[in-house]
Amino acid sequence: MCCNLITPLGRLVPAAKQTAPKVLLVSNTSWYLYNFRLPLLQNLRAHGYVVELVAPHDAYTALLEAEGFTVHPWLVARSSVNPLSEAHALIDLLRIYRRETPDLVHHFTIKACLYGTIAAKGARIYRVINAVTGLGHVFLGTRKRSRLLRTAIKPVYRAAFKARRSTVVFQNSDDQETLIQLGITDGERARLIRGSGVDINRFKPSADSAGQFHDPLQVLFPSRLIREKGIAELLQACRSLWANGVELELLVAGALDSGNRSALTPAELAELRANQRIRCLGHVEDMQLVYAASDIVVLPSWREGLSRALIEAAAMERPIITTDVPGCRDVVDHGISGLLVPQRDARSLVLAIRLLLENSALAKRFGKAARQKVVSEFQVSLVNESTMQQYSRLLAASLDRKPLLKGIF
Repeated sequence: MCCNLITPLGRLVPAAKQTAPKVLLVSNTSWYLYNFRLPLLQNLRAHGYVVELVAPHDAYTALLEAEGFTVHPWLVARSSVNPLSEAHALIDLLRIYRRETPDLVHHFTIKACLYGTIAAKGARIYRVINAVTGLGHVFLGTRKRSRLLRTAIKPVYRAAFKARRSTVVFQNSDDQETLIQLGITDGERARLIRGSGVDINRFKPSADSAGQFHDPLQVLFPSRLIREKGIAELLQACRSLWANGVELELLVAGALDSGNRSALTPAELAELRANQRIRCLGHVEDMQLVYAASDIVVLPSWREGLSRALIEAAAMERPIITTDVPGCRDVVDHGISGLLVPQRDARSLVLAIRLLLENSALAKRFGKAARQKVVSEFQVSLVNESTMQQYSRLLAASLDRKPLLKGIF
């Protein structure tokens, strides 16, 4: 007996005729897809999608394959600006799209968004989601090189993000408004989905410990060791506190990022490790234990897409100090669920740490409110539901097929 089935689009079709939509999720690292999008991949598969991935193979590829996902290798270098290498990366992605013929492609990270939209045009793929995970040096840099590069590449961004086949997903409203004002995208294509979400059952306090400080105070910096995360300002603040007799230990949970031009040097990392009041933990897979062992989480970042580390810390009821910048102030409500300070301001970090150290009841209240905000706004089930609604919307829409050579994208 043949039964009707419900597709991910919500339509009833005979079982013999059903074809599950095939989607490709594309990034410039397998690391990103495993660490930030694994719950989405699992949810999509559970809802009947054929889910495959495209990314350079790295140490996390095998973990994704162990979860049952095919990872098509993409020959792209994350930090390369060599024209020949970049042309090869684009051609390689076009080849993958033509071979795999997905119904929808979902791009993460900027190279995937730009090259993926062009490749989708060449492969005649009409449903494209471009996820902006942060604006990066091109749009935020103030040096002459950044300004020249921004001017040169702006038409390419506009062509990709205003493409009729493209939906552009932002993690915070500041980034969305910036690109709309620059004419790179518009309100018709832009959508706001706040981050990748956090599993509130995994990241939860094991005890009512917010505001119950260790001696010495445990201050956690949960980030890669790049300058834009504010590591220098935090070190300056800690040195000031140490000089004034404050007993605290700085926990640094993050590794050097060799693919980032602003990463700390090995010599600078060695200097951190030589300080007996700093514990360099490197990259930590199981961050719940580190959050649980910390008293205050400090991330003085210059800008974020939406800080996953802050959301995890908030879910663990840790009192948070962060900067009043996009992607950080979205997570923390100043004076309610944490403290916001100006960016690149070590003195303000000193004052904020002292305030919490001397007001344990306030720190506890911040921690409780922080978790409540995560539960209502950032838990992974809510974020994935919003993402899958975009999939359903695009797959349900009729295709606007036009001649291959008409228009740019």
